[in-house]
Amino acid sequence: MLEPHIRRRRSLYPAARRGPRFLRIAAVLLPLIGILSALGVAVDRGRVLRMPPTSHTFPADSLVYDRTGRLIADLHPAGATRIPVSLASIPADEQHAIVAVEDRNFWHEGAVDWGRLAGATVYDLSHRDRAQGASTITEQLARLLYLNNDKTVDRKLKELALAQGMNASLSKQQILDEYLNDVYFGHGATGIEAASRVYFGISAAQLDLAQSALLAGLPNAPTTLDPLKNPDGARARQRTVLDAMVRAGDITAAQSDGAYQAKLRFGNGQSNDLNLYPKFTRQVVQAIGDQIHADPATAGLTIKTTLDPALQQAAENAIRQQVASLARRHVSDGAVVSLDPQTGDVLAYAGDAGPAWPGSQLDMASQPRQPGSTMKVITYSQAIAQKKVTMLTPVSDAPLTLRTGGGSDGGQPWVVNNYDNRNHGVVPVAVALGNSFNIPAVRVEQLAGTANVVQLARQLGMTTLSGPADSYGPSLTLGSYPVPLWQLAQAYGAIAAGGTLHRARFLLSVVDGSGRDLLPPAGPGAQVLDPGAAFIMNQVLSDDSNRAIAFGRGSDLVIRGHTVAAKTGTTSDNRDALTVGWTPHLLTAAWVGNADNSAMDNVAGALGAAPAWHSVMAAGLPSGGDGWAAPPTGVHSAWSNGRQGWFLDGTSPDSAVPNASGCRGFSVGGRQYQLCVPSSLPGGFGGGTPQG
Repeated sequence: MLEPHIRRRRSLYPAARRGPRFLRIAAVLLPLIGILSALGVAVDRGRVLRMPPTSHTFPADSLVYDRTGRLIADLHPAGATRIPVSLASIPADEQHAIVAVEDRNFWHEGAVDWGRLAGATVYDLSHRDRAQGASTITEQLARLLYLNNDKTVDRKLKELALAQGMNASLSKQQILDEYLNDVYFGHGATGIEAASRVYFGISAAQLDLAQSALLAGLPNAPTTLDPLKNPDGARARQRTVLDAMVRAGDITAAQSDGAYQAKLRFGNGQSNDLNLYPKFTRQVVQAIGDQIHADPATAGLTIKTTLDPALQQAAENAIRQQVASLARRHVSDGAVVSLDPQTGDVLAYAGDAGPAWPGSQLDMASQPRQPGSTMKVITYSQAIAQKKVTMLTPVSDAPLTLRTGGGSDGGQPWVVNNYDNRNHGVVPVAVALGNSFNIPAVRVEQLAGTANVVQLARQLGMTTLSGPADSYGPSLTLGSYPVPLWQLAQAYGAIAAGGTLHRARFLLSVVDGSGRDLLPPAGPGAQVLDPGAAFIMNQVLSDDSNRAIAFGRGSDLVIRGHTVAAKTGTTSDNRDALTVGWTPHLLTAAWVGNADNSAMDNVAGALGAAPAWHSVMAAGLPSGGDGWAAPPTGVHSAWSNGRQGWFLDGTSPDSAVPNASGCRGFSVGGRQYQLCVPSSLPGGFGGGTPQG
């Protein structure tokens, strides 16, 4: 379907043109005023000569497009639609039809057809009513924009005055353009474009002669002549329009007969409620409200979004199929968000698993959920940036009990357990993170400082972590504090982009009726993490050998032909399973669970979310390289015990963490190391259940 070209509303009555024109108008109207006065009608000429009031504001639909230019949503109030288009996009048949039946002398008369007006006046006087209006198209437009439909002499005089002013300041084409976009056609449709869609399901540019004639007859009495309720009345009016076109020389009698005999196929009479991706559209509406402070349902905007239709389809298919495959494990919902880390552009946004599932009315991509062990990425990033650990620093995975954090109130001792309920001795940071061991993560979080981890999370855009920094406990690193999936994607997009945060965005342009882009230019992004620390995290999470203990080799976290960083997350109560993974140019976050927050049946991130994540990434990654950058300044490489590591300047495989109370010594490969964990830990972990 051809989409209309939205055009600006012109100034219909320029303020600069004042007194002289109205004096001329008054001169024309004086005879009529005299007649009316003789009939005993009081007329306040001062009000007639005043400047016109502000024109009525007609709401207009906003049309939403994906990044390829395909229409994905038409936003308008319920039951009311108006889509302004240029006169050039309206077929000549429609223009001829409306002129022939509404104002046959339009092109060569002034604002008022005095002959018709005189005839109507005589009719009204002789029949003692005011049934005859004889309004030209210009007068009708003046009434639409400035007045009402009251059949009074006062209103008619104002209409005549306003029409004279408009006729002097606008061309006939401009007047017809405005009229065809502002006149009401019934069924909530204002303007010819909306009427074409409501009655025939096509754009105005596609109207043929038969359709044009039928629509041209509706403004006269849109309710009475409704072709869906009164087809005979509408057909009779169509015949009247066609006959008028023949008399005007616009068509031949044969063309008229052919159009009248044509079988018309009507639509359902409903406004175009197109909305292909409702969850994504909600984010678009929210973004417009936040950034432009406009209501797109009435603002008449042309909105180009970041959505990639192919990746969106891949995301919807992947999460729908994955949830269906896990239904026997009590999984009934899921969500996927994909974005470009270099810009923040949200390329795919699937907020549910489809209408067949009970949570389909909720947007699970925006609902805060516990992110599980995906939060460990922030913990280790902070510790590496602080130079308190390196990727090869040995960390103890020995049993760990904290004095508080357990029990329903968080006041009992907390025994930190790994997801597999095993301990793995002393392992390098890269292995501890890659295999998502919980105990080392809590130790490293305490070393980095929980408040510092919270601070980095906020810098990465996790707005739900809004409490006092010292109110968060060590379970933060295990994901006990809820975060929306799209914010999780946004946060790790910064790590994929070398530490630069580009906030998630849904809009590429927002153009108003005048052709002006209202969207502020995108900023350069904010450096929220040391580029060297981001580089090291990408190295750790893209090395499949680092996760072999827990996940084996060649799991769904590996995509053949690509180098991809990835991290899973699973809550210990089995309510959430996630996978987040990325290259420098594509990041995807996937979640499965239940919208009612009930527990799944033993579904971990690798089993539950990773297959969907893999499908989306495989569909979106281009061939020809992933775009990983060279090591940034301040990073160097070194080998230790047959393993290559990357280190921030000032650290190395021989670096030991500073001595402090609670340090323990370890021997790895003949070298002595120390890991220091404060012996006194903050009380209370926010009341959350410790996560795995």
